[in-house]
Amino acid sequence: MMMVGVHVVAALAGVALGVGAVYVARMVIEGVRRDRRERPAQIAVGLWQERWERAAGKLESEDAAVRLEGFAELEQYGREDADAHEDIIELTCTYLRRPFRFPVEDEEEFAIRLAAQGLLTRRLRRSGGLESREVEELDLRDAVLVEPDFADCDLTGADFRDGVIVGGNFRRARFWRYANFDRTWFTGVADFRAAVFPAHVSFSGAMFTGTAIFAEAEFEGRVDFADARVEEPDAAHSWPSPWYVWAASPVAHGRLVPRKDKR
Repeated sequence: MMMVGVHVVAALAGVALGVGAVYVARMVIEGVRRDRRERPAQIAVGLWQERWERAAGKLESEDAAVRLEGFAELEQYGREDADAHEDIIELTCTYLRRPFRFPVEDEEEFAIRLAAQGLLTRRLRRSGGLESREVEELDLRDAVLVEPDFADCDLTGADFRDGVIVGGNFRRARFWRYANFDRTWFTGVADFRAAVFPAHVSFSGAMFTGTAIFAEAEFEGRVDFADARVEEPDAAHSWPSPWYVWAASPVAHGRLVPRKDKR
């Protein structure tokens, strides 16, 4: 009986080992299969990251042609990866905040900045090939923008403080949370026709050396033009109520002041 017991135990041990071996083999096979499934995804992520870093790195090149190529690659990247939208906006705004002289002295850099502005506004426009997406904040403080076309763009939060806007087109643009143009210098036509502004909007201390058009613009609250100045008071401006241009003489700069309520 003892020998029979030993043989039974040995047989059971063999079965257990066999089952264990099968289990281990299955685990190994599943691991290999999982690795085969995951590796392409990991490789793809690595390649996407490499593409992003390569395109972003080109913006730091001393060669103007390489920087221009970098923006072309960013635009293509954005078409293929919707999740890169906000990163592209932020990177483009960072580039546009770099010092730039106006009137234009560096034509090559000017061409790059026009490409950057186009990339930015195409990603924010409601119409066209790309569907607009919300961006937490458009940070263009101190930026020099030449003929930017923000027409029909959705701007969640937009900060243009202390910048220069040459011939800005903001027709039908929608500012959702706030718009800050404090101390911005507008030259050429500043076109805000039918733009929609939130409660928090300010042009305090702004300088208008061309024509400003706010016809049919909508404001949720009161817009602030305190200390804003106008170089040509007699130009065909259209200001939102209750603001108008007051000038001490025909040759003096005008100041924007609110009309007093007669009631």
